[in-house]
Parts: sequence; structure tokens; C-alpha cells
Amino acid sequence: MPALLGQDIVTRGAEVFAKTCATPYCHGPKGAGGAAPKLAVRGFDEIYIASVTRAGVAGTSMQGYGSTLARADFNAVIAYVASLNGVEPRGPQSPEPPRLSPEAARGRDFFFDSVRGVDRCSTCHQVQGLGIAVAPIANIPATAAALRNAATPDVRTARVGADSFPMLIVSNGGRRTVLYDLTTSPPVMRTIDTAAVGIENYSAWRHAAVVKPYDDRELESILAFLRSALPNALPAPPPSNLPATGRPKPRP
Repeated sequence: MPALLGQDIVTRGAEVFAKTCATPYCHGPKGAGGAAPKLAVRGFDEIYIASVTRAGVAGTSMQGYGSTLARADFNAVIAYVASLNGVEPRGPQSPEPPRLSPEAARGRDFFFDSVRGVDRCSTCHQVQGLGIAVAPIANIPATAAALRNAATPDVRTARVGADSFPMLIVSNGGRRTVLYDLTTSPPVMRTIDTAAVGIENYSAWRHAAVVKPYDDRELESILAFLRSALPNALPAPPPSNLPATGRPKPRP
């Protein structure tokens, strides 16, 4: 495919940005801001945009896309964000990611399978710049069974008035607590007065419930995809006597 130039690369960048970065959980439509800072009219030049996009920002949900987006898409996003800041895009910025094996390619299709609707992995996980980054993938289980029963130590129970629900905390360091309500799929991001939220470390929520639409063969392919797409992810630790929800397992 020939390199895109001028308005063509900006147009392509707008398409990739809309799929990858423009959700309310991220930078919002046209970089106007969402849960993440706005990108438009900030005075950013292309060198700065490329550097941050490639490496990410430590300590935040902004991951690095240098090894996850295809080179053409990476360059197009840089050009688009540059256009939002009134600067001229420069040249290519990133190498092509490694090719996927046939097994990993099948896993990628399963991970982003639009036919499954919200019952797909990308409803809660973002890989190669696509999907919704509700929960980062830090560890990759060894088998389909381990993936079904993956530990979820960050899932807790929130109590707001008479209601209780499983949730993941986004931030709770001030007057407002931001969290993902896992009651429904896709999860809903909610902002609640911190004083009104009670948090319990235990939750009955289980990862097995949300991967039911996949059979073991499909999960094995997904694992092959994750190992290829996330080479820096660590193997999942072996199970301990504490489940992901914090209560001890019953002993025989």
C-alpha cells in the first residue's frame, strides 16, 4: 500500500483515532477531551505527539502505541492529532509490528469479533490500540481453563445507598470517585461523591461469567494472539489460597 500524503493521511488518522482514542473513556471526539485530557488546540508539535503516542505516559491509562498500531495507522494518527493543533505532519514514525501466526490471527478475530456484540473480549480490554481499556492485560494465563478462571484482584464491591454492584476503581483520591460498574456489559463509567460510596474488597464477580461465549479452542487462539501482541506481558501467576475477590478458599 503506498504511503498516504496530505489530506489523505489526515483523513485516515481521523478514522483510526475515532476507533481507538475518541471514546468518552479516552480523549473524546476530535480530541476535545473525555476522561483523558483534550488533544486539540494544545500547541503540540508532531515530534511531541509522536513521542508520547509511541511510549505512553507512565502512571496513567495512556499506553504506548508504538508497537501495537500498524506503521501506516500510527503515522496517520500522528498526522491527525497534529492537524488538530494546526501543525504540518512530518514523515514516518514507527516500524511495522511483527506478523501474526495463523493461530494468533484467528485469536485476534475472536478477540474483536463484532458478531458477538458486547460479549467479546474487546468490550473490556484494549489491544493493539483497539477495544475499550476498562481493565489492562498485565498477565497472560497459560491455558484456556486458566483464562476462564483468571484472577481479578481489582474487582471489588461498591455500595451506594441500598445498591451494591461489582466495580473497578478508576480514581478515588478526591471528592469524587470514578469507577466502572460491571453490572452490565459493556461496563458503565460512573462518577460518584466519594462520601457516598462504600467499598468492600470482596466481590462475587467472576471472569468465567464474561468469557462464556467462547469455547476452549477459541480461548487458546486468543491466548496465542495476546502472546504475540503483548510480548512484554508476564505469565499469569499460579493460583494461591486467596481468590481474586479476597475471601479465602474453603479448605477440604
